[in-house]
Amino acid sequence: MRDLVFKALTSAESKKRDLCIQETIEKEGVLAKTERRCRYFVMGKTHIEDIKDAQELAELKFADAPYKKKHYYILKKHDNDCGEDRILCKIAGMFYVVYGSDLYCIAYVHSFKIEFSESKKS
Repeated sequence: MRDLVFKALTSAESKKRDLCIQETIEKEGVLAKTERRCRYFVMGKTHIEDIKDAQELAELKFADAPYKKKHYYILKKHDNDCGEDRILCKIAGMFYVVYGSDLYCIAYVHSFKIEFSESKKS
């Protein structure tokens, strides 16, 4: 058995996009659930009139603020009571996009979850 669920949510008011793929696989007495999720948030928009404004781009790119660095998380959990294993991988950071004469600052969070358990059918 294999089930796939795709979601693509866009919110213009909050300037966010959420993409999600969920998959459930049952094989040989093991149930595996995976979820891949990508979230994007538009944090700011700057209009560039002149090439001199591009100097601001360089200053933004090399700023040493902690929230502008990439963060990685890998968590693993085993539950003896119900026999489940869980793994969570998460990456968060920021990047910049130039579209026409506008500069967008975009924050992102990507996550990947895996859950293994015994199938209830076995």
